[in-house]
Amino acid sequence: MTLRLVLLLLPAIAQSGPPPKAPVVPAELPPQIETLQPGVKITLLAEHPALVTPTGIDVDDKGRIWTVSCHTHFRPEGYQGPEHDEVLVFDADGKNRRVFYNKTDATMHVEVGPDGWIYLAERDRVLRVKDSDGDGTGDTEENLATLDTVADYPHNGLSGMAWHPDGGLVFSLGENFGKDWTLTAKDGSKVSGRGEGGVFRCTADGKGLRRIARGFWNPFGLMVREDGEIFAAENDPGSRPPCRLLNIVEGADYGFQWVYGSAPVHPFVAWNGELRGTLGMVHSSGEGPCAVVELGGGVIIPSWSDHSIDYFPLTRKGAGYTSERIPLVKGSDFFRPTCMVAAGNGVFYFNDWVFNSYPIHSRGRLWKLEVPEAPWIAKKHPVTADAVLAKNLREGKAKLDTAKLLELARGADKYLSDAALTALSRSGLTVEAVKAIVPQDRVWAFVAMRRVDLNDEQWVRAFINDSDAEMRFECLRWIADAVLKNFQPQVEAMLSDSKLDFRLFEAVLATWNTLRGDPGAGVTNPDVLVDRITDQKAPARIKGYALRLAPPTHKALTLELLRDFANSDDEVLQLEAVRTLAARKASAEIAADDKRSPQLRAEAILGTDDTALLQKLATSDNATIRDEAKRALRFTDGFTPAANRPPFDQTDAWLKLIDALPGKADPGNGRRLFFNTKVALCATCHRHSGRGNVVGPDLTLIAHQGDRAAILRSILEPHREVAPQFYPSLVKLKDGTEFMGILLRSSSTEVFRDLTGKEKSFPEADVVSRTELKTSLMPPGLIMSLTDAELRDLLAFLTH
Repeated sequence: MTLRLVLLLLPAIAQSGPPPKAPVVPAELPPQIETLQPGVKITLLAEHPALVTPTGIDVDDKGRIWTVSCHTHFRPEGYQGPEHDEVLVFDADGKNRRVFYNKTDATMHVEVGPDGWIYLAERDRVLRVKDSDGDGTGDTEENLATLDTVADYPHNGLSGMAWHPDGGLVFSLGENFGKDWTLTAKDGSKVSGRGEGGVFRCTADGKGLRRIARGFWNPFGLMVREDGEIFAAENDPGSRPPCRLLNIVEGADYGFQWVYGSAPVHPFVAWNGELRGTLGMVHSSGEGPCAVVELGGGVIIPSWSDHSIDYFPLTRKGAGYTSERIPLVKGSDFFRPTCMVAAGNGVFYFNDWVFNSYPIHSRGRLWKLEVPEAPWIAKKHPVTADAVLAKNLREGKAKLDTAKLLELARGADKYLSDAALTALSRSGLTVEAVKAIVPQDRVWAFVAMRRVDLNDEQWVRAFINDSDAEMRFECLRWIADAVLKNFQPQVEAMLSDSKLDFRLFEAVLATWNTLRGDPGAGVTNPDVLVDRITDQKAPARIKGYALRLAPPTHKALTLELLRDFANSDDEVLQLEAVRTLAARKASAEIAADDKRSPQLRAEAILGTDDTALLQKLATSDNATIRDEAKRALRFTDGFTPAANRPPFDQTDAWLKLIDALPGKADPGNGRRLFFNTKVALCATCHRHSGRGNVVGPDLTLIAHQGDRAAILRSILEPHREVAPQFYPSLVKLKDGTEFMGILLRSSSTEVFRDLTGKEKSFPEADVVSRTELKTSLMPPGLIMSLTDAELRDLLAFLTH
């Protein structure tokens, strides 16, 4: 049951532990439902005690509603109810309730199947049950797929199910707490993995098990259209919002791996296609989605945590889709829709968990949703030529030469790129053939070969010392993902390689942590970083890289140690020490030291609040020092933006303006502007090269993701294009205050990332309303605090 995983909030909860205390449920539980589109109608069909804490739902060809009353999901002390879950049957009006089966636990889903079989997904198995004697109750049970693992959390194992038009059964697996697992079908076919989630399929009788796709947190909701296109409603892992609407394609990797921990940054984790060979979301969904059902040319997704039901029209974009969110239904805290099914002719049925308690609480509702024909319901878009090509490449029906496949792989269309990688993986490429490919394409060929056999070490061995840094990065990612321990000595040696650039250092550190058995340490574990910083044997440059990642206020990073590092002969360690001192507001001494380089003193000025010193430095003969000091005094002495600037929506005019300025752009000055806490404020929300916050996108590789005009446009018009994972929420609280941040997770407590990158929590009872804003947290007009030359320098830094 994907009701928003409580791992990050209540890590001690486990199904095998002692029973939780019974939740205190209010006597009155008004759903307060509001329909938000004309003609949409919602009707209550049944409620507790007829059904309680309901999960899966389906409708048969006679219009009967099949659902599950869950009696085992964190069953509390003293719970008065059946020992096992109940598979219930209602008529189309929610009447004539009967129990079909009551022998399963942690039952997540139900699907009506062929030949009278009813398919059920428990946490650790997919089974089917049949009434063989016609008495209305199931009496014959068959296991179709069994999950062998030590994890037993009820709703991050097997969950969603859907029928493929060819008769195959499609089903999903959550992240399983990152524990190793083996899924075995009735015929003995097997798939194994660890905490990467997956979508699978087998025949209706449990044969031919195979994985369709990987890289999920928990794709609880599944839907397969008549054309075979698969969609999933995917929960998010808390620190990497939002929940995702996904288009599932054969062989794809959707980027997530639980084993790499809960930190918001990790070099080998992607949530929206940030890594080569991974796919991202069609659009964000509401929090805690448990279903995705078809309506016209789009899908409906209910949200447990947002107390809502939304519509997402699907618009073709190249070989994939894009969408927007259209709200349909909104309720109170006591409206928590879970699974949903389409019954045809605009009729849908869905379950309602009612209360926010994960331990079961003897409450539940069954609703009917009716949606009339309306202009906001999308028509099905015709298949694009790119989508046809992608499908044919995946199925082996399109034959393109290697050069063309590599061109598609590095192209902008992620879905076409993914299909090209699949075709390349089947093309019989050899190590020698890949070595002969030019570097910009060689890395894509290498990534394609991951899909053949991730345990094949020959590929890593052939390219781990490649001159191209991106090839070495992908080798390290391969080693970590496959846990290739034979490379541990080589990886450890790389941690002492002072020739590493920072991105490779992060990759080496993450790989080393994985091979030594602590993949969750990633690149953010403070103790691991400080151990590296204080290791007398570690090269100075490596210490500098670790210092960049470490919390500036860590108790081991004393001012004495930092000042010692600031005198290092290694320019990286020296610079990172000064930057850390500046973050501690302890860099005035260096700013005043005229024996230091102007660049280092300018970095130190960023952490200086001594007005007298700044005024003195503002008269320096050195332009770098003088300009940085004046910038620090800007709002003390007063500042008037340049006049006659173009409107913000005229990017070309702005480019013309800054390109006409005398002199050359200074990327170093642009970097200091990025991290300036008084003027540009970029690092308040953005991370770059290991420093900064993760409220907005990491901008380390932005130069590879957009041209100069596109990057400038995002500065001038921050609201113009905002990725859905960065939509902020406006929260109104009972005490009359308001808060704005990015929602991370929601259950009995709402957890957000605030504007400084820190997590902030509010009890749900204190929240009056939460509204998602389809805008940017970055306010427009920030450039009004910059001169034209400063804007040019900032752009030079971001595009450098």
